[in-house]
Amino acid sequence: MKQRLILSLILMYLGINLIALDNRYLTPISHIKNSPAYSIFAADQKVIISAPNQLWIWSMFNPWRPQLDASYFSTSVIEDYDLMAGKYLYICSREPTNNVFEIDSLNTYGKIYFPYQVTGDKITREGSLLFVADQARGIDILDIGSGGGREIKSVFSEKWGIRDFIAQYPYIYALNDFGFVTIDISDLQFPLSLGRNYQISDARIIRKNGDVLWIGAGKNLMAINTQDLSNPTFINQFRFAYDITDLEIKDNRAYVVLGYGGLRILEISKPLNIQELSWINLQYGVLDVALENDFIYLALGKDGWMIYEYR
Repeated sequence: MKQRLILSLILMYLGINLIALDNRYLTPISHIKNSPAYSIFAADQKVIISAPNQLWIWSMFNPWRPQLDASYFSTSVIEDYDLMAGKYLYICSREPTNNVFEIDSLNTYGKIYFPYQVTGDKITREGSLLFVADQARGIDILDIGSGGGREIKSVFSEKWGIRDFIAQYPYIYALNDFGFVTIDISDLQFPLSLGRNYQISDARIIRKNGDVLWIGAGKNLMAINTQDLSNPTFINQFRFAYDITDLEIKDNRAYVVLGYGGLRILEISKPLNIQELSWINLQYGVLDVALENDFIYLALGKDGWMIYEYR
């Protein structure tokens, strides 16, 4: 009887763990060592990596052999950037008089990009709208049309300082110095704060998956339900051994960057039952992650950047 009980417990344990097994495999593809990467962005088969004052744009037509398309130098520290229509490059800096120059090289780069400077700390885009956050001023909403234009629609003043934000019309979800705030932008000319919620210590990164906000705060990954914006509900918390430096979400998976703790991949379709799926553990510190199609792009600081296939 005792043996049957032990066998049942073992089978139950194995069954629980099988549920969390990943049905995808991680395969290292490339490691580009000669290009320092402190942040990384991927879209339209392009990867943009940055050092404090420089950007490199790589073509991912063949991820096994990335090709350098262009490089730009900024006279001030680059805070953030975005790419539209595969050719309009928006570079975010705290310096209003910042200048951006294409770097002359003996290499033959493959494409011409049109750089535009915007003043702020964080930048994101949804369709033809560009949202620029500044810690001191709040959030500017710009209509850039099909690229190249910058018509100011409105300015939302947030005196607490924006740390990170995401824009999903008709709302902006922003982290500030005390927690997060939801902004109604259904009328672009008159943004409206819907309330400030939660005293969240050290919140730095915010992402959204369905009705759930995922917030990176120090070593904690927090889940908050936003179905009722007037009363957001705390759901769950997952704690790591290292501070979260970046977070991306795709296909109900959270890709959590932990510096020397590597990259952890979690299954988050059920926020009350977060499951760990995979772990990329490197000898390098991972600073940032970007996702596109079946590829994971990792920024490794002075050690360059890496590409993994995940399928």
